[in-house]
Amino acid sequence: MAPDLERDLFDLVGYVLTSARNLLDETPLYGPFRLVDSASRLIAILDEAGMGSPRLLTLRREIEAGKYSVMADGPAFREFLDGLVNSLVDRMGDEPSTG
Repeated sequence: MAPDLERDLFDLVGYVLTSARNLLDETPLYGPFRLVDSASRLIAILDEAGMGSPRLLTLRREIEAGKYSVMADGPAFREFLDGLVNSLVDRMGDEPSTG
């Protein structure tokens, strides 16, 4: 594994593990936020390593556009998550790009 990829993945794992610990004491809405943020970070790592795909990058753009709604509006964040899941389901039948 390339050193940069290993470092990025190690950092992501560190983020996920420390998030798990912090969630014991944080507001419940931070859990879903941290999960979608982790998905976005993973997609970015894959893209930087040359393993991205158009459908993953589209999902990442959608995540980045709506993930901070959690800070101001819980119901809007719920709608964002519902839309994100629907977007994922819509793309499940898409063929992965072979680059």
